[in-house]
Amino acid sequence: MGVTRPLPTWLLLAGLAAVFSGWRVFDGLPFLSFPLVVGGVAVLLLVTAWRFRALKRSEGDQRSIAAVFAFGTLGCVIGLGGFVPGTDTGLGFLGLDFQEIGEHLRLKRFFSVASPMLLGCSLLPVLAAQWALGKGGSAGALPVDALRVRGSAANALSLGLAGAALLLFGYVTTVLDRTIDFSYFKTSQPGEAVREIVLSLEAPLQVAFFFPAVHPVKDELLGYFQELARVTDRVVIEEYDRFSSPDAAADYGARRDGTVFLRVAGRTEQLNFATELEIARGSLRILDGHVQQALLQLARKRRFAYLTTGHGELNDPQGVVEEPDAMERLLQAVREGEDVPLEEQLPLQELRTLLERLNYTVRDIGGKQGLGNRIPDDAAMVMILAPQTHLHESEMRAIFEYMDQGGSLLVALEPDTEFRFEEFRDRLGIDYDPDMTLDDERHFTERGTIADRRLVGTSRISAHASVSTAGRRAGGRADLLMDGPGRVSAAEDVEGLRTTMIINTYPTNYQDRNGNFQFDEGLEVKGSHAVAAAVEREAGEGDDPGAGMRALVYADADLFTDHILPFQILNPSIVMDGIQWLGREDHFSGEVVSEADVPIVHTRSENVIWFYSIIWGAPLLVLGAGLLVLYRRRRIREGDGS
Repeated sequence: MGVTRPLPTWLLLAGLAAVFSGWRVFDGLPFLSFPLVVGGVAVLLLVTAWRFRALKRSEGDQRSIAAVFAFGTLGCVIGLGGFVPGTDTGLGFLGLDFQEIGEHLRLKRFFSVASPMLLGCSLLPVLAAQWALGKGGSAGALPVDALRVRGSAANALSLGLAGAALLLFGYVTTVLDRTIDFSYFKTSQPGEAVREIVLSLEAPLQVAFFFPAVHPVKDELLGYFQELARVTDRVVIEEYDRFSSPDAAADYGARRDGTVFLRVAGRTEQLNFATELEIARGSLRILDGHVQQALLQLARKRRFAYLTTGHGELNDPQGVVEEPDAMERLLQAVREGEDVPLEEQLPLQELRTLLERLNYTVRDIGGKQGLGNRIPDDAAMVMILAPQTHLHESEMRAIFEYMDQGGSLLVALEPDTEFRFEEFRDRLGIDYDPDMTLDDERHFTERGTIADRRLVGTSRISAHASVSTAGRRAGGRADLLMDGPGRVSAAEDVEGLRTTMIINTYPTNYQDRNGNFQFDEGLEVKGSHAVAAAVEREAGEGDDPGAGMRALVYADADLFTDHILPFQILNPSIVMDGIQWLGREDHFSGEVVSEADVPIVHTRSENVIWFYSIIWGAPLLVLGAGLLVLYRRRRIREGDGS
């Protein structure tokens, strides 16, 4: 039977390959591309003539087979020809000229989409029919072969049409330029901190909404404040349209839609939101934090946190030591299109933002700002963050006087510095060991080197008020992240202080005594130890009960840096709890609810578990399911045989 010969199909594939190679692969080599294209087109025309000649001579079932090959080959030739007007070269060859660029582009797009669709829907049935004939029987089985060819060609055509539908879908979505957001979205709910602030206010909280009567953003906000009103019974909600309620708009100063005003005893704070839900989603996810910041401004006057400077601290720009390849990494980030700040960012940007949210103004204080004389009377707390050199004697004296008057002090330490913490020992009752804490297995991964062992984590957090929120959240999805912390312990010979170790390491941690990032038996000991402490000195007789000195000592200043603070769930809670405790506002402490995505860094052991679960667990699960199905089939067959 002539139509069953595979030679024309092989020639069809060879012709298509020749045209593609000459047109795409060897386009820059005219002495190769031209002969390949011309030769390929000639072969395709020859095969088409061959197929239609066979169709004309065939009859019955043989004719139905020949028709599949003939019209499939013709479709391939037409589809290939459609690529010509889809290119600038092809349009020039055809002599087509357009007055408007839009018409030119529309014609090119049409042929660029239609030609591959026609080529695929034509070539696949031809190949499927040839495969069916290759699996067929003898000449006497012609009706069966014809049926097999038609069925295979129809299935292949369905596959080609499905591919064409996907191609059209991709084209349409590209042209329409529409997106569908399937990301998780939920407006945050009132957290414990906000509830406590509302309950402590001197008068009920008035909440005034200025939105149109029906508005999706207002509905999300209403749900939050209605829940806050339910749990506190101290919230009054008012809804206004600023055009229909001009008196209320004038009273609150509402000049745009999308504003929410919080008012307590005549003092007012304003929250602004986008009027489009898609844009407002980001603010709604962290609504509880925005409300907390506004309520703190209503609950009390703005306070001041002083950060010492001039000794190489983290907040001292002069003390920042740039890495040798910092400029090269910056240029590489620019080349790769990453967001690079045009202006130099202030050190400890995340910490400053957190303090602002808690209604603190951050001020640096050093020798030029009068640190050697006295701490300002408006200081709610003083922070000493990773000093590299020791403070001057006059500066130490000013800090000690501030502490004796019931001030609040935060000291965060780093190893390998000239700062002498020993002079604080008798005032704080804390001994400090600067050797870095490591963990061989239970550590976070940064660069995949042995130095990652310094990135230790812990969820062993006490119930002390300075870590109350973090202590309740510990043991959940992530650990507190620390970068090579030292060790703190209580100085037993110092009296009159109440000292609490608030953060402790895991028992697998050890201090690296020789700096080789390895555990050395006999020299180093694995075990749990403290990395942060809270210190209190009770007020004397006749003093204000809240006047006693408070201090926090951290053996890891990296907790407060921009590359550590925002990247674990517990880290911001630790810092926020500590600030509120030092500011005598621990009754305001509590969880701030956020529905924003927070990156969670897993420890090395957790990463190993996930790796082997994916690499081995999933295949073993599929293999087990297959063996179970096979076993059940054999049991059924054995039962039927018996």
